Amino acid sequence: MTETEAAPRTIGRVAVLGSGTMGAQIAALIAERGVECDLFDLTTDLVEDAKIRLMSMRPSVLDDHFVLERIRAASLHDDLEYLADADWVVEAIVEKPEPKLELWRRAAEHVRRDSLLSTNTSGIPIARIAEALPKGMRERFMGTHFFNPPRYLRLLEIIPTKETTSEAVEAISEFGVGVLGKGIVTARDVPGFITNRIGCFYFLAAMRAADELGLSPEEVDAVSGTLMGRSNSATYRTIDLVGVDILLDICDNTRAAVPSEQEKRAFEPPDYLREMRRRNWLGNKSGQGFYKRERREGQSRITTLNTLEMRYLERNADISSLASLTSIGNMGQRLRRLIALEDRAGKFAWRLLSQFLAFSAAKVGEVADDIVSIDRAMRWGFNWEMGPFETWDALGVGETVERMRRDCITVPKWVQSIAGTGGGFYQVEDGMSMCATPSGKYAEFSQLG
Repeated sequence: MTETEAAPRTIGRVAVLGSGTMGAQIAALIAERGVECDLFDLTTDLVEDAKIRLMSMRPSVLDDHFVLERIRAASLHDDLEYLADADWVVEAIVEKPEPKLELWRRAAEHVRRDSLLSTNTSGIPIARIAEALPKGMRERFMGTHFFNPPRYLRLLEIIPTKETTSEAVEAISEFGVGVLGKGIVTARDVPGFITNRIGCFYFLAAMRAADELGLSPEEVDAVSGTLMGRSNSATYRTIDLVGVDILLDICDNTRAAVPSEQEKRAFEPPDYLREMRRRNWLGNKSGQGFYKRERREGQSRITTLNTLEMRYLERNADISSLASLTSIGNMGQRLRRLIALEDRAGKFAWRLLSQFLAFSAAKVGEVADDIVSIDRAMRWGFNWEMGPFETWDALGVGETVERMRRDCITVPKWVQSIAGTGGGFYQVEDGMSMCATPSGKYAEFSQLG
């Protein structure tokens, strides 16, 4: 074994570069799982401030503040020699290429030859960041995309480059599953990876459908939350949680990177998102986004943004047709009833789901190798009950593809073939779990997760 092929060590200490929102929470998760961690920022005072913020975050990121003693504060200017102690170095600084490249050039002078290396990014090409490293280090470098809040969202999206070894990916995966309790999905190093490519499309499609049909953010959230098997935060509350500015950055970065003009148009955000950023209406972190909480006469109340007038109004999401659906326990039956509604709620649900499912099918083979990875990424990363292909099976592939055809929505030929035979994306053959592939055949997959 050559020096550059040294096997990765067992991960007993981690260094996190950057003590911002994600970096601090990643460090907290690692420390809470009993692993010593070095948390770096420009000064140790900034790290200590981040540790104080961790104690008051909601939802809580720590059960016991004592675990913060496992986090050693370190300066990016004075303490880079600490990197020699780390078995895994994960960088989580600002989501811009040049600062990441510059930091990795400096860090490369201090990391061990057997340490695992990764960047936490939501969409910057991993191979581009890897260019900052000496060639011998690139085989141990990959993307590790955590989801906010990392304590509660199960997904860890791993993005290897063409130079990353399978042994390095396996080492991070084993630590992610066995120590951090993550569900691992391997994505390709393409714009947006899996979750942000498909997820960003989903949120933009939801906003376009809402604007076209005249639904308010609260009305959309009433339809697109738990009723559709999504998280309680649904659509607009999720955007407020993530941050309007973050969503815009993902949209802009993805649109600049995809080659298709049609897909570029799909990632064009509505003008009011940019206006919200201009006004600093970024969501939860700025106190107002699509929702605004304020106190009047000693009472706390929440108002909703009217995006046409750019002013906040009293909430009103009384969609009577939804009441008949909430008691339906079977998700497939509930979704089928929902998209059959003739009112704005039903039209919205169908318009959103039909575009989302067709787009997801078109990305198989580009963002991930198989439909299972896409379904797991969307379930674990967004806390959904079902991914797109599981949803499609629940709706009925044949019926929905025919309705998409009438709506002039393009569906890949391999999906048309499944619909034509009355099949589904998942099936069981001789006791084995099988998933459909774009080749027209079914492949076995593990039900784990």
